[in-house]
Amino acid sequence: MKLIKINIILNKELSPALVDDLHALGVKQFYVQVARTSILEKTNGISNFFNRSSLSTYPVEIISLFVDEKHEDSLMSYLTRKYDLKTPGKGSIYSQEITITHAHPDYITEQDINLKIGQGENFFHQLMGIVCIVQRGEGDKINKIALNYGASVPATTYGEGSGVRDKLGLLRITIPPEKELTNLTISKHDAEAMMEMYITQGKLDEPGRGFAYLYPIKQGLVNTKISRNNSSQAASVEQMISAIDSIKGGMEWRKSRLEHDSNKRREFLTELTEMDLICEEGRGAALTEAAMSSGAPGATICKIRSVKLGQDLEMIRFIREICKMIVPTDKVEGITNALKKTGCFEGEDKAMLCTVPVQKAFTYRAKVIKG
Repeated sequence: MKLIKINIILNKELSPALVDDLHALGVKQFYVQVARTSILEKTNGISNFFNRSSLSTYPVEIISLFVDEKHEDSLMSYLTRKYDLKTPGKGSIYSQEITITHAHPDYITEQDINLKIGQGENFFHQLMGIVCIVQRGEGDKINKIALNYGASVPATTYGEGSGVRDKLGLLRITIPPEKELTNLTISKHDAEAMMEMYITQGKLDEPGRGFAYLYPIKQGLVNTKISRNNSSQAASVEQMISAIDSIKGGMEWRKSRLEHDSNKRREFLTELTEMDLICEEGRGAALTEAAMSSGAPGATICKIRSVKLGQDLEMIRFIREICKMIVPTDKVEGITNALKKTGCFEGEDKAMLCTVPVQKAFTYRAKVIKG
């Protein structure tokens, strides 16, 4: 089943209001993930010269829901206007085309939205997403790369890795399983250059440092409030850039900001698919083990909340796990069959499997010495 996944990144204080709005619109199920965003903290005077990269972080929540494509524009436009997402600093919203291959009956995959089709917003279509998975505590280093180059505001979530770490031999004892996942939405014209900066400045070409991948985004609006200062100007730089984005109809005009030449010839991983397996809390490790037995290189397991509208219209909340696996596309069928054999889509594991294409990925790979 092909659906649209809408993701809204919003300040944690506004999240309860959004939950109530989705309830009122008739959305019967959605998912909430705890996250943080980071912005550059700039001060006036000489201290700014010596401390140009200090970060301020604040809590946000990422709310995701699956809808039919016919509801995409109207729902995204309504939420954009309601929460003023065109204004830098308010939040982000974007959509992805996803495929749900299998789902336990506990999941609601078809939703009727009680929303009249009104005037649509002009969303940006030339977007890509970059996820960088690093050790816990290293996320801010990756976030600074995007913020210092004026890309957009990243969101960082938390998880636990498995699989790849277990293949590193003695090195594994120096690499904790706790991970941070930084998610950045950016103009597709800048995505390749940003990926290169992640690799170079984040040292992803060294063993155990991290994993980064690019994925397609259908449309959306991004948060460009990358810094905060005490300026007395009538409009911030971010507001002016956002205004030009709207006039130009996208972010392509500023692609030269991130032009970056590299003399290194990277060996990227291609022909990949992201497999997202949502399941009952505590069941992710066993299910990803089954997936790895059929070709999945590894997984990152994150906690999410599933919010479901009950028969008497009360909101029921469950803790779930989402297991993110980036796998070779030709392995998807075998991995899916291995998961089906566990009975996770019918039994107590209560699993749902979604797939999303991945453009390319990068991580350290040991060179094979041929004798």
